[in-house]
Amino acid sequence: MRGSLPTEPTLTGSGVSRRITYRLAAVLLLAVFLIQARPLLIPLVLAALLAFLVYPVVRTLTRRGLPPVVAILVAQGIATLPITGLGLVFAANVGALVQKLPEYQVLIQARLASVINWSLAQVTSGTVRTALEQNVTETVLPELMQRGLSFAQGAVQLITTAVVDIFLLLVINLFLLMEVRRLREKIVEAFGGQNALLSSLEAIGEDVRAYVVAKTAMSALTGVCVWLLLLAFDVDLAALWGLLAFPLNFIPTVGAILASLPPMAVAIIDPSLDTVDTVGVFLGLGAVNGVIGSFIDPRFVGRSVEISPLVVFISMLLWGFLWGPIGAILAVPIMVSVKVICSHVRGLEPIATLLKA
Repeated sequence: MRGSLPTEPTLTGSGVSRRITYRLAAVLLLAVFLIQARPLLIPLVLAALLAFLVYPVVRTLTRRGLPPVVAILVAQGIATLPITGLGLVFAANVGALVQKLPEYQVLIQARLASVINWSLAQVTSGTVRTALEQNVTETVLPELMQRGLSFAQGAVQLITTAVVDIFLLLVINLFLLMEVRRLREKIVEAFGGQNALLSSLEAIGEDVRAYVVAKTAMSALTGVCVWLLLLAFDVDLAALWGLLAFPLNFIPTVGAILASLPPMAVAIIDPSLDTVDTVGVFLGLGAVNGVIGSFIDPRFVGRSVEISPLVVFISMLLWGFLWGPIGAILAVPIMVSVKVICSHVRGLEPIATLLKA
């Protein structure tokens, strides 16, 4: 009819299906890209995180009159020394662990054999019991222990490789710091002084620094407490388990549990520790992780993150699936960055609100 208003186009069922299919395909392609490009992306993300932490030092030194190149080198040295020191101490303790693995294998096998034999004695007797004990002792246990030893050696090799990769991270960080010095000027020149990108980068830097500083302090406190506790009970390789608790505590929720499992296993199989000592190690580790994880950590780290615990847990599972343990550690900084970007981009503010605690 003449003069009638044009009607808005409506999506048919097939059109909606296509849109959903395209979006699912895009998500799938993104996941495949993140997994396949993991060897490149993980060092880049870690280097960017380190650059956010170190850049305030570069800015302070530059304002005090140091040339930019010298300020960057000094800041890089400040970042390198603790990382290198921790890496060397960790490598030395890992060497001691590798030497003790065969001894641990024998102790675990003996302890498991005694438990299995006692269990069989409760359910059967006679020739059947003898045959089962012989089969378990001579076939099943050696196979399980060999697989466990291979897994432990692979984990040690993976950790050692990660320590070596830290040097690649530091090299990338050096180039990022050289670029960051001019990044603000480039953004202002390209987009103007008031834009979402510049505001997002500055806010991401502030929030990530606040989180990393708070989490590093809590992780260091956890590592020291674990080390002192295990040292008091004379558990083997107490320093190594304390060092291991430091990076694993960056993994939300499950990191402290994973860090507690190796020293608990050593306390169980160590013949020099009696039942009271073993129970003391279990209770002590539970108390350390409970007090720090349930009371101190949320009070200091939670204020700096301001992200829903459910979002943190889901993001840990997601990034852990995509990038492994390193992804679980990076989950919170990544979600902090996503929240900040959404809060500064028009139209995405509701997403930032949903991510808040």
